Amino acid sequence: MLTRRRALFTFTGSVFLLSGCRLPGVLTGVEKTRDATDMQADVKHFIERRNAALRSRDEQAWLADVDTSNAALMASQKLHFANLRKFKWETLQLSSGPGSGPLAAEPQRHTKTLPQNVDGFKVRMLSKMAGVDEASSASDFIYLFTMMNGRYTLIDVGPDTDNYRATYDSPWELTPLTVAKRGDVVLATDGSVPDFDTYVKVATRASAEVRRDWLGNPAPSGFALFLTRRPASYKKWFGAGTPSWSEGVEIPLHGATTDKIDVTGHYVGSRVVVNMEIAIKADNPLGVMKHEITHAISTAVQPIDIELSPVSGAPGTGLSLSAPRWAVEGFARYIENRGTPAAGDRWVIRDGLAKGLLRADLPNNEHFYDDKYRSFNYSLGWSLFQFIAEAKGHATALKVYVELVSRASFGNMQGSDALFDALYRLKLQRDAFVTTRSSLFWQQWTAFLHRM
Repeated sequence: MLTRRRALFTFTGSVFLLSGCRLPGVLTGVEKTRDATDMQADVKHFIERRNAALRSRDEQAWLADVDTSNAALMASQKLHFANLRKFKWETLQLSSGPGSGPLAAEPQRHTKTLPQNVDGFKVRMLSKMAGVDEASSASDFIYLFTMMNGRYTLIDVGPDTDNYRATYDSPWELTPLTVAKRGDVVLATDGSVPDFDTYVKVATRASAEVRRDWLGNPAPSGFALFLTRRPASYKKWFGAGTPSWSEGVEIPLHGATTDKIDVTGHYVGSRVVVNMEIAIKADNPLGVMKHEITHAISTAVQPIDIELSPVSGAPGTGLSLSAPRWAVEGFARYIENRGTPAAGDRWVIRDGLAKGLLRADLPNNEHFYDDKYRSFNYSLGWSLFQFIAEAKGHATALKVYVELVSRASFGNMQGSDALFDALYRLKLQRDAFVTTRSSLFWQQWTAFLHRM
């Protein structure tokens, strides 16, 4: 639906960025008795020991210098370590960068009140999933430390959610996972999905069908899917905040190093979360997986979306520089429907036309998911690619899609302007500048809609 956002565990090291951070709260006062450089060194050594523990698969070493009196923190750290060992990670290394020194802290996930003299540090984990990701992406955390029994001890951990380009609340941090790999697909579930092995086979089939219809265009090496029937997990995983009406979400990953994000200029992979509660009830897990894998495979040809802030003093929320949502969702629905009668989308088109939902332009990104038009917008996007496929063939429909999503459009030009520009570049339209009134393509497509 939305785009925006393991097998044997082999670890050559997670990458961490260490930097002191000022968080709302009481000043620690630790710097009066300990030099900030000493604190930085202690945390750096703590992180190095943790990564050595990951490489050696040593849980006790991972838990060293964690506050054993905090049962919730201990359970969370054991869970995180156990889940990480279920995945296969590639080309990871340890790193810690210089920071400004610990200044203040506030409670994170596992502590309600803090003792005196607590120091907060931002910690970055870079991960690259083997067979799935092109490069590393980042997850940022807040680690809290204090001196206990002469040791600088971890007393709380929580996600740092300030940077939308970094993921947080990854499933492996939150819940026990069952992980499987078949072909180019890695799947994980939280235990809420019955007959998980069946859906491993479904996901493998979905990937094969999407790749077949992708016709050799650039594509990721593999896909990572996370399945759940729990509404809270579906909404929370990877910080997506996914709406409950949706069947799935694809979260694109931004390339990262220890101190930067978006270092590649393009996406380096993705994570897919499938709402199996809806997919199973609709008897459509295959279709949902094909839809989301289409989003995931598209990251190989899409530039990174950019949100532009509004001019100071101007109304509105600013413009986006991104692919047209009607194309992204419409093509995913088109691939989802390949080889089926698409009866549901045809009915939605007929019903929408009867209700006067067809407007003078294609929907813009800002309002694509509005409740009144959402179902019609999905089906409208599908119909455009279906029309091209019936008139010119699937290969042409794919070319139009790739042309649309490989060139980001400004928010006010994400409707028919983007479509006509793509058609002109592909020599499917004679004139460079047309309107919906003068476009022969538009007239033929809308006539196609009324024949459904």
